[in-house]
Amino acid sequence: MALMSESGAEYILAHAHRLVTVATRCAFSFGSADGLNDLLLMQDDPQGEWRQPVAVLHRDAVMMAVLQVSSLLDRNDRMLSLQAVHRFLKDASVVAALLQTLEDRRGPDIFEPSRTELIEEFRKIYGKIDWKIHGRLKHLRNRGIAHLTVEEMMKSVTFAELRTFVGIVSGLTATLQHLCQTDTAFRIDISDEYRRMARETMRRANP
Repeated sequence: MALMSESGAEYILAHAHRLVTVATRCAFSFGSADGLNDLLLMQDDPQGEWRQPVAVLHRDAVMMAVLQVSSLLDRNDRMLSLQAVHRFLKDASVVAALLQTLEDRRGPDIFEPSRTELIEEFRKIYGKIDWKIHGRLKHLRNRGIAHLTVEEMMKSVTFAELRTFVGIVSGLTATLQHLCQTDTAFRIDISDEYRRMARETMRRANP
């Protein structure tokens, strides 16, 4: 049990940086797609030549966001994911080992929110996941993006549902980054920032 606790704590600390990095790219992808979506919803210049290339960029950015969200919430025990982190954080012995390791490496837990509160926040955010929508997201990833299956794609997600999932992933990532104090910076508003950047950049490019 002690070995499992230590390995669970080490798993989280060893892979937090990579999870934060992928989640950052996910926020970039979806934020950019969101900004391009705003442009495509504009009613002026409906026949503008810019619409087709922007629609292609929008579609590809959405596809990348779907792939990244799916990877970050992968249920496979052999895969690195935020879901794997959550499984470890449900184990009290792993949490105890993690807190001890963080104190040994980072010093006393003196800032707010506390490390225990951050773990509880991670669990709380994770509890917001709608697994029925996650199932449709996985179906879209498997049959519509990642593989050329002979079966037809029968399920998908709405843009709003994908936005919700990106928000959940962002919340989990911000909490994990704060807890583990990774060198990779992550802000909860990255997606909003890239939405604005994509919208304004494309508007300036459109004469």
